[in-house]
Formats: sequence, C-alpha cells, structure tokens
Amino acid sequence: MRKKSILVLMCLWVVVSMKAQVYKKVFFKTQTIENSEIKISIVDAVATLTGTKFKMIIYNKTKDYLIYNPNESAFVIDGKKINPVEKYLIVRPVDNVSIVLDLKGKGYVVPADYDFIIEGLGRVKIMDGILNTTNSTIPSKSEFTSGGFTVKTGKVLKRTPERVDAQYVATYTGDKIGIFEPNKVFMKLKDEKEYINYHADRTPLIFPKGYSDDFFIAWKLIPTSSGDISKDDMTIIWKEAFREVVPEKMKSYTIKMPFDKETSDLKGQ
Repeated sequence: MRKKSILVLMCLWVVVSMKAQVYKKVFFKTQTIENSEIKISIVDAVATLTGTKFKMIIYNKTKDYLIYNPNESAFVIDGKKINPVEKYLIVRPVDNVSIVLDLKGKGYVVPADYDFIIEGLGRVKIMDGILNTTNSTIPSKSEFTSGGFTVKTGKVLKRTPERVDAQYVATYTGDKIGIFEPNKVFMKLKDEKEYINYHADRTPLIFPKGYSDDFFIAWKLIPTSSGDISKDDMTIIWKEAFREVVPEKMKSYTIKMPFDKETSDLKGQ
C-alpha cells in the first residue's frame, strides 16, 4: 500500500513538473558585449506563441559612422537559423540608436538558451563618400541628381511667415550604399545667412541600391531681417547631406541569450 502511495505521489510530481514547464511566454536575460569600438545591449527579450523579439541598442564609441544591416544577422533557436527582416540602421559618431528585431511565427517558445549571431556591421569614415550636390530652391518643381541619387521635389506642405515645410523623394540607384544626413542641410535668403534644417536631429536615412524614401526639411522663426520665407525664394544648400559609401566590414559576434527561468515561471505560464 505504501509503495502504491509513493508511486502515485511520484506520478503527480511528474505531472505537476511537466505542467510547470509549459509556457505561453518565455523570457531571456539582458546581455551586453563591449569593446573599444562598440557596445551592444540586448534587452526585453521574450518569446510568445506568435513570435520572438528583443530590443537591440547599439552604442557607437568611435568618431566614424556605424552601419548595421540586420538581415545579415541570425537567431539560432532550437537548432534552426532564422534571419530577421528589418531596415538598415546608422549610428552617428559617439551616439546610440535602438532597433526592435521581431520574428513572427510559432515554435519560438522554447525554455532554453539560444544564440544570436550579429553580422552586418560596417564602419564608415566621417568624411568618406561626400557628394558635391548642387543647390536647389523652394519653390521648385524640378528634380536633381547627386551621385547615384535622384531627388524629386515633393509638396511644400506649409509656407507661412513663421514656418516652411517641404517634402522630397530620393531614389538611390548606385552600386554602393547611399546616406542622407538631415543635419547637413541649410537654407539661405537674400542676405546670404545660412540656417540649419529644423529636422537636423532626425536619424540619417540609409539607401541600399534601388531603395526610395521620402524626407522632410523645414525652417521656422527665421528673422525677418533675412527675408520673408512665406514668399521669397529659398536657396537650399545640401552641403554634405548626400554620400555614397562602402562600409568597412566589422567583426561578427555571437551572443548567447540565457533562458530566464525565474521570470518565465512568474509571468509566462
């Protein structure tokens, strides 16, 4: 009788243990790697019944640009290698940006460590590939070219004495990688004083071959002593805004993402 009771208890323990291992959501621990060029942190890593994702924060410790093509990286989960599909990312010198890498699908709720292979990192010298771009004007309905870029003027979205907003559409057909830098665009009126683009703080745009994207430039609260932005011709000075580059390939990294059993047990069942 005692042996039977022990056997029943053991069976119950196995059932409970098996049930405890069935997760609807699995969490992973934060991981960081760092050297003299770069620091990469992976945070908020989680897998659910519909996919797995995490936030990747890239800190550029150099005085150059860093470019990251996430499509060359790979998750290695339960023996399967899967590449994310995301846009290129650029990190300005001594700056940081973040990106969420998100795989959609089933079968990722695996209560075990997995690997993330970081490929696709490149480094671009701060003065490499700068294009000599001809000035343009607002208003204008023309297009212009610069290296492998073709840039079409879009809509002037707003034009008042206080503010001007304009849209452009750029297409890159060169054989390198195109970059557009919002903080390199200036404007001048009759008095020749230069004013930086109001959207200078926006992230640079990356253009692989054949890629098109729109961008916006704006100026606001320009002193009336320089002119009237609501009616005067505005000369747009592109300076170093467009460039074509071939990134110098950086080393790859493999980050092991440890399964966080404690958090998974608490929040994932």
